Amino acid sequence: MSEVRRMPSSVEPRARCAVLPLLLVLASACGGGGAGAGGSGTAASAGSGTGSRPDTVRATVPGLYPEGVEYDSVHGHFLLSSLSHGIVTAVDDRGAVTTLVDDSGNVSSVGLQVAGDRLLVALSDVRAALDTTVAGRAGLGVYDLASGRRLHRVDLGGLFPNGRHFANDIAVDADGNAYITDSLSPVIYRVTPDGKASIFVRDTLLGGRGFGMNGIDYDPRGFLLVAMDQQRALYRIPIAAPDSLERVDLSEPLAADGMVLGPDGHLVAVAATFPGGGPRKEELVELTSGDGWQSATITARAPLDASASPTTVALRDGDAYVIQAHLSGMGQAEPVRTFEIVRVPLSPESATGG
Repeated sequence: MSEVRRMPSSVEPRARCAVLPLLLVLASACGGGGAGAGGSGTAASAGSGTGSRPDTVRATVPGLYPEGVEYDSVHGHFLLSSLSHGIVTAVDDRGAVTTLVDDSGNVSSVGLQVAGDRLLVALSDVRAALDTTVAGRAGLGVYDLASGRRLHRVDLGGLFPNGRHFANDIAVDADGNAYITDSLSPVIYRVTPDGKASIFVRDTLLGGRGFGMNGIDYDPRGFLLVAMDQQRALYRIPIAAPDSLERVDLSEPLAADGMVLGPDGHLVAVAATFPGGGPRKEELVELTSGDGWQSATITARAPLDASASPTTVALRDGDAYVIQAHLSGMGQAEPVRTFEIVRVPLSPESATGG
């Protein structure tokens, strides 16, 4: 999730039908335009798509504000989180929606990760990302992917009791351990498959004033890649030696939000970029590395519509689908009703740097 900056503390994020009593001033990382009720506004337009894959999937769930998206290839639908409701919604290519997870006590669901027959959900309280007087939450929900039945709900913030908390994104290693970023504390948590939680790494490089860590993913060679928002950086963290974390040498600075490492080893991310040192742009970028992520280069890019608040990306049969979260609508008199999952083509020819 990109940083969002201000709102009153008197908020009930789980209210189903009422407008959220938020007064949001979104960070430029989330876009500042009006929230629409439809339309893609990105590089891909609605249509029949590639083969049977659509260009745009529209989920009509008023006030959902889905920061996270995953594609469940087993059941053939996308999964959306909800900053406002704390639920997880399944949506098929026709736009038919069902609630998969509605777990009492969840305030905000953020990052999602499909891991075998399980769905992992980062559990937070959106108010903490907006109001420094709110302590926030960090937790992990583990659910059966088919039924949405809860398997575990793990408190993480209690492991670092003096910090503020916002569990943001999740990665899973080859042994099924989950790693969860906390955007408001300089810690990454680890949760074993049977629900035992610990602090995986704590380092001042991973936090500080303001919004810190964002997206995370696991490279099967044995390390994590972690995005740092304000630093416009990526970090490489070895699983076997997390204290040996190091900053990736990027071809240009970028503030990545959600990201996913594809089977080809390329990293696809929704990011704020600054091509040639110029004005900030919202883009989908592909990064590649030839030295095990000691360094990385942007090799493909496509523009995104900042006003629609693109937050993260899911891969479906090699295609990148970006969720448009319309976060600027959270404080409006009428909630945004429809949220788009848009296929955004990336190709090496588009890597112009500008």
